[in-house]
Amino acid sequence: MNPRQACSLFVLALFGLSTSVAGAEKAEVSVRTHGHRFHHVAFDTSGCTVKYRLFFDAPAEAYANPAKAHFQFKARLRMQSGKSVVSLIFGNHGGGERVYERDYDTSSEGCWAKEPQKLAGVDVEACRGRGCTPAAFSE
Repeated sequence: MNPRQACSLFVLALFGLSTSVAGAEKAEVSVRTHGHRFHHVAFDTSGCTVKYRLFFDAPAEAYANPAKAHFQFKARLRMQSGKSVVSLIFGNHGGGERVYERDYDTSSEGCWAKEPQKLAGVDVEACRGRGCTPAAFSE
């Protein structure tokens, strides 16, 4: 594994999907990178907006050294329709259960969130250190 691969690990897996109400989806996922485990995704579509939450567990031992206690992440939620939601880069600087929450406006993409969406998968890229940039997603 080259240093770029070690610094930014691309992982995806989708195990279960359940619809709770119209427009809202919840999925149990298993995505691991740099010891972090992304385990749950919830999203809701309203108008042109996708509101989503990514739940993950950050290992305390990864944050034991203050000089290395920061990770940067970027996530992509892939829909069965072929559309996707790509998060902004978000950081984490401590261990424990975490949630990243954001809205994604699809207005400039034809407002595709108005149509019912089903989750097809989740991808996460990561790197360690403030100022690092997670790798681009491969198609």
